[in-house]
Amino acid sequence: NTRAEAGDVAAAELLFGELRELVPSNGQTMLYNTVLKACANAGNARKAELWLGQMLQDGIRTNNKTFGKLIEAAAKAGEHNKAESWLRVALGSGSRDCWQVALNTYLDACAKTG
Repeated sequence: NTRAEAGDVAAAELLFGELRELVPSNGQTMLYNTVLKACANAGNARKAELWLGQMLQDGIRTNNKTFGKLIEAAAKAGEHNKAESWLRVALGSGSRDCWQVALNTYLDACAKTG
């Protein structure tokens, strides 16, 4: 998680590869979200979207943190339209927890990046 906090995407991906087979199925969402966190902290929206694609392809459940990190990555990259698109996806999820986190993340990230 310290690699993700630092926005070190390459190190987070390496750690993901080492842990993927060791983490039980109920921990896979957290594992993917950790890589998304690194992407978000690096402001790498493209890489975050690639990881979301992999996550969905692997049948891993998304949650409010997943969309929050996608929104944050896009906003930090200055791609506010993309951040708004992810916000709309989160709002459409029907989960109150998801949209509250997503909206707060969107507003915070956009405010910080102008």
